Amino acid sequence: MGSLRLVRNACAIAGAMAVALVGAGTASAAFGDIPTSTVTGPIAVTADSHPYLATDIDLSKYGYREDEYFLSGDAYRYDMTGAITTPATKITTGGAADDGKYPFKTRIVVRRPADPADANGVVIAEWNNVTSTQDVEFNWFGDPYFLLKHGYTFVGITAQNVGVSSLKAFNSDRYGTLTVTGNDTVPTGTGLDTDALSYDVFSSVVKALKGERNGVDPLGGITPSTVIASGESQSCSRLVNHYNRIEPIHEIVDAYLLTVCTGALRGDRPEKAVRIITETENRVPRTTEVDPDTDSIRHWEVAAASHLPRIAFDNLNPVFSRDFATVTATCTKFPLSRVKWPYVQNAAIKDLVSWAGGGLAPPIAPRGEYQASPADATNQLERDQYGIAEGAIRFPDVTVPTATNDGINSAVPGGPIFSLFCQLFGSSTPFTPETLHGLYTDQADYLAKYSDAADDLADSGFILPEDADRLKQDSREFARLRPSLPSVVGGAKNRGNFQLTWVGTEAPDTTFEVQRASTKKPNAWAKVKVKSVADSTATLAGTPQGTAYFRVNSTTVLPGTNISEPETVVTPFSEASVAVKVDRTGPPKPKIVLKGRKVKGIYRGPVTVKVIGKPDGKLPDGTAGAGLNPKSVPKTRKVTRRGKTVIKIRTRDKLGNQSPVAKVVIRIRR
Repeated sequence: MGSLRLVRNACAIAGAMAVALVGAGTASAAFGDIPTSTVTGPIAVTADSHPYLATDIDLSKYGYREDEYFLSGDAYRYDMTGAITTPATKITTGGAADDGKYPFKTRIVVRRPADPADANGVVIAEWNNVTSTQDVEFNWFGDPYFLLKHGYTFVGITAQNVGVSSLKAFNSDRYGTLTVTGNDTVPTGTGLDTDALSYDVFSSVVKALKGERNGVDPLGGITPSTVIASGESQSCSRLVNHYNRIEPIHEIVDAYLLTVCTGALRGDRPEKAVRIITETENRVPRTTEVDPDTDSIRHWEVAAASHLPRIAFDNLNPVFSRDFATVTATCTKFPLSRVKWPYVQNAAIKDLVSWAGGGLAPPIAPRGEYQASPADATNQLERDQYGIAEGAIRFPDVTVPTATNDGINSAVPGGPIFSLFCQLFGSSTPFTPETLHGLYTDQADYLAKYSDAADDLADSGFILPEDADRLKQDSREFARLRPSLPSVVGGAKNRGNFQLTWVGTEAPDTTFEVQRASTKKPNAWAKVKVKSVADSTATLAGTPQGTAYFRVNSTTVLPGTNISEPETVVTPFSEASVAVKVDRTGPPKPKIVLKGRKVKGIYRGPVTVKVIGKPDGKLPDGTAGAGLNPKSVPKTRKVTRRGKTVIKIRTRDKLGNQSPVAKVVIRIRR
């Protein structure tokens, strides 16, 4: 069972929680049919008042700023009946003057380069999602750092009444005048859209962003070259309606980024759209007949991903907890897939800009693979022996797995209110140590395979090379595999001051333990006191003499998060290193042999001097020493100089350790 602690009084939101989060080109022209709004702001930020879900990112590091604006005007309702290829019809009755107009006042949050010259000209206009009863920019939270790094302008748009209501509950002084229901005059009831004005509200914001507005410029001087409409899940479904029925009459949006919703898209529009769905949405076949790739549409599925990915949750959680509630859920499996499908979203954004501008079309993605005769009609995906879905866009976490990630989960009965969302969280179940080490020899083996898989995914065009690099960096912090066997820097024979290096986890709060075992007792491992350890390299000093093997393991403290308790992970030890010989003892004193005619201790002529080097002795553990260096033994020579000659000889072993001095005195008759 998995728990997710993402609580303020939750009773007020219980009814809305029963609603599932899953929702079911080129703009030209004439903006005359779209309401022209009046923009005011930026709205002041004080100690007691800030935008709801204001970012906790230090935008100044990226040269960015965040501002909130209000937009007001008049909006129409639309008749949305008929086939999806039938444009919506403006309803021109109702309202205070019975001309179809209803007043609205909404808010937008703009995150943009502080210097307009740093903007890339692309605006991501996100239709905020309201399924959690709050006004949330889920696609922003997927990966804000990509947008900030590359000069994109982000605009979060409040288009629906649930969002407005949540804002008023958050800060009535700041948001009390907002309305997207004509101050509650829009007709409601069976069969009527409670957010009937939302399409005009959204289009009017885009119109203002493109320069047609009254009041201030919300982009601070940035002139958009491309506006991409973005929405996730429920708000994605609203954007599908916008694409099918509203865009044909407004022609205001340049391209659409549609994530984790599955409503049918008409195939005859010029506006470019990329739809991204996860395993949560594609457990039944999404055939090319139902969801075709066309001259304007790409349908991308991401294997083993969940509706809400862990990466988005981690980005959202601090500000959601600050401004609304700490989310608590109890699910049958540990919640949230770790497959980072928002990286696919980054590639889609880049592709949409090019495609909408007349460039090449994005690649066509493989679809999920499905069982021929499924036992479960709601879960038909083929799965491998680990339970990982086959087919679709495959991240390295799927092709080089360390866990079973999927889009499947469910609530434990009687759990906290947010447990109703467990079905959208997916899950991540780590492999057992036995499974892990059956797949990968060690950390180095895993990283090499993961790196190749990340590069392959980038080559396919479904993520960007920079995101492949981020995936690789993440993989280097995986903490559950043993390190690679240590290697000796500079050679396996030394005098006891040396370095061992290996490939191990780069996770924060990791310590490594080095152990030593004599080759005479290879199973008697003992901890080695090391001088220092940095970057998977240990510096050893004064290591005992002898011939020994070395091995290493890691201990990592994984910090507790909003969805997991702290955990200490201790890996198995690495394989043993090659035998390392530590020798600080020189060879025995050499023998000096003299030959010549000697009378009463005095030589009568030349003396031949021969040095015999003695083999290196055994080390304290009984293993052989480094061995005599034959170059340290002088060649045989003759002494002819008359008088007294003193000869001192030292030999060395192969590590430079010196023998004691051998000394002889030669006297040759004068």
